[in-house]
Amino acid sequence: MDAVQRLLSERRVEVLDAVVVTRELLGAGPTALGEAKTIVLTSPGRGRELRVHDRLMADLERGGDLDGERGHSAR
Repeated sequence: MDAVQRLLSERRVEVLDAVVVTRELLGAGPTALGEAKTIVLTSPGRGRELRVHDRLMADLERGGDLDGERGHSAR
């Protein structure tokens, strides 16, 4: 699976697409999506994406929204 992740990263396949590809390779079991996400985000070529993901999740857990402003809706 390391070679697959390296290839996907080298070809600049976006994280979501890489998760879908990885999930398909793992099979459609009940834990495949979570496993695929972990494999993609922890692969050596995805360090930047992992940091962005971690920051986003931390912001959401603190009650922030995606654009960093609270109480303002995008219109």
